[in-house]
Amino acid sequence: MQTKPIHNTPPYIPPPIRPSPPVHQIPSYTPPTKPRAISISTPNAPVAIPIPPTIEPDDSIAAYYDYQFLFMSQRSEATRPVTLSIVEGVIPSDFPAGTYYLTGPGLLTDDHGSTVHPLDGHGYLRAFTFDNVTKNVRYMAKYIKTEAHVEEHDPKTKKWKFTHRGPFSVLKGGKKVGNTKVMKNVANTSVLKWGKKLLCMWEGGEPYEIQAGTLDTIGQYNIMDGVDLEDHDESRGGDVWEFAANLLKPILYGVFKMPPRRLLSHYKVDSRRDRLLTVSCNSEDMLLPRSNFTFTEYDSNFNVVQKQNFRIPDHLMIHDWAFTDTHYIVFANRIKLDVLGKN
Repeated sequence: MQTKPIHNTPPYIPPPIRPSPPVHQIPSYTPPTKPRAISISTPNAPVAIPIPPTIEPDDSIAAYYDYQFLFMSQRSEATRPVTLSIVEGVIPSDFPAGTYYLTGPGLLTDDHGSTVHPLDGHGYLRAFTFDNVTKNVRYMAKYIKTEAHVEEHDPKTKKWKFTHRGPFSVLKGGKKVGNTKVMKNVANTSVLKWGKKLLCMWEGGEPYEIQAGTLDTIGQYNIMDGVDLEDHDESRGGDVWEFAANLLKPILYGVFKMPPRRLLSHYKVDSRRDRLLTVSCNSEDMLLPRSNFTFTEYDSNFNVVQKQNFRIPDHLMIHDWAFTDTHYIVFANRIKLDVLGKN
């Protein structure tokens, strides 16, 4: 901000006998809408400059930079445990010992001009191990070696080139025509520790199994094993949407390489019965006014102990869900597909 001086005419002091001349009034000053510092200059007097008020930055600008720093690509890994330093405070004496695992998008920009949406960023797994004896916290971090990671990263040059655009992104440096690699399982959504297995999950595909001690990627873990496809492949004679689904399957599975079943990354654990609960849905239902859900319950050895299929005659978008002793609860949003783009 700049100060804006206002120059006043020096006052005239008449002799005591003569009548006083007319007083010239200073023109009224209308303050602007935004606060400004004002200085008034008078002869042989110090200039008073008030301290300008603090003005908060524009919210939209602050939000933009917050978002840019929130999602930044991480090019390095911590392949060996690193002891973290406590910056402030102490670790509580009763803090439970163990390891906290966290996955999320780690790489969003490649070396060929493409930037993907954070939901399509490659999975970056971190491990924070708390030791109650030494009161130290050890840190490790590695990328999950998914099929997309192996294809898009060159371990020799350390360069990245996105070839999968993912369901939420468009590649600047990728193929403009004929790029049918829509689904990009990057295992960046949630972490599951169950049945002596550590799994990194994604919203729409099989999880990846990880070696807990080294964070090395073992490979995809076929938790669904294809058994939940049987009930949905039954003929429903005369169902027009089943006919449409049969037409879409070869295109979605063959051309776009989509998995027949989409395993949702949001799992639930029933601690009372010691069960893992998952839900999956049909890939073709994204384009049809119907929704198929398969709820599966596993014991601690990943054996299926209960499986139920539900079909809802509505076009739904589901992200999270819940359960009770007797019901599965789906938080569904009704959607309408505008294929021709009229609205």
